[in-house]
Amino acid sequence: MRRLDFYIILTADGLYADPDGGLGHYEPAEDEHTYANGLVHDAGDMVIGRVMYEVMTEYWDVVNVADPAVPAVEREFATFWRETPKHVVSRGRPGLGPRATVLEGEVVEAVRRLKEQPGGDILLGCGADLLATLTRAGLIDAYRLLMTPTVLGQGKAMFGALDTPLRLRLTGTRTFSSGSVLLEYEP
Repeated sequence: MRRLDFYIILTADGLYADPDGGLGHYEPAEDEHTYANGLVHDAGDMVIGRVMYEVMTEYWDVVNVADPAVPAVEREFATFWRETPKHVVSRGRPGLGPRATVLEGEVVEAVRRLKEQPGGDILLGCGADLLATLTRAGLIDAYRLLMTPTVLGQGKAMFGALDTPLRLRLTGTRTFSSGSVLLEYEP
């Protein structure tokens, strides 16, 4: 069975977005971007919430990968993003780019079926509600939290939708040039 690995960038106070859902507080250092590139490159598939998908596709589906003015690390990420099949979790019918489909059916069962298919591990990117749903179902095999040295004070809490404690075991850490720290956990 394939693994479902969650990755998110958080502020030091555990927020993944400002109160309006924006991410303007975060500018990745090159080594952080390179790490994320590797995650997307190695993923067999991605499961991604609709809002996160729309934020990501606004830039990564349209950036010109042939433009030498675009940093190499961004051209690489855009290439990997475009190549990786994306399964978007949405209640509606969002506009989708290449290699993206709506994940059909009840989300827990649909993700469970996806995990049972052959292929590489699945990268999960989502907000608090979808994370809580998949966590409660026991479908997430790893939590990778990139903690940035920023405190917003107000915003969207990543684990705010959980209704019971989530017990995690630390499996790895890494420090980046910006002072961000990657915390890797398993349930």
